[in-house]
Amino acid sequence: MARLDLHGVRHSDARNAVIRFIEDHWGSEADLIVVTGHSPRMKEIVKEVIDEYDLNYREGDFFGFNNATITISGG
Repeated sequence: MARLDLHGVRHSDARNAVIRFIEDHWGSEADLIVVTGHSPRMKEIVKEVIDEYDLNYREGDFFGFNNATITISGG
């Protein structure tokens, strides 16, 4: 399971970070974890990119981060 932590990443840089993360792990069977923090805007940015790639995802409850993560389904 690969993880991208967006804490400290500017909203303006988040889109490219998520694109690189997805493309770096393209074809992987493992789930991908994106730590967004609690910022509604950061979550929105991440979900927009995931939707552009037509991938499945779910929010929250991993590793005690409550709703501060988005998990992209592998496989």
